[in-house]
Amino acid sequence: MEWSSFLTLGWAANIFIFLAYWKLGTRSRSGWAYSVVGNIIWCVYAMQLGMIDMLAVDIVALSMAAWNWWLWRNE
Repeated sequence: MEWSSFLTLGWAANIFIFLAYWKLGTRSRSGWAYSVVGNIIWCVYAMQLGMIDMLAVDIVALSMAAWNWWLWRNE
């Protein structure tokens, strides 16, 4: 297996999501930013694959991440 076939947008998005979980676990506001970036990448990937159901879930997750980032603005 070549690395180019392994490194897809999905994996890039997952890296950002995993970073988000780690940063949020340490109560770092930057975790929400990682989550926003990861979910934007997932939205792009879902559109490329034509997966409307995945896109809908990612838009909800993106909205929640952006909203919580806003709520934590004073942290």
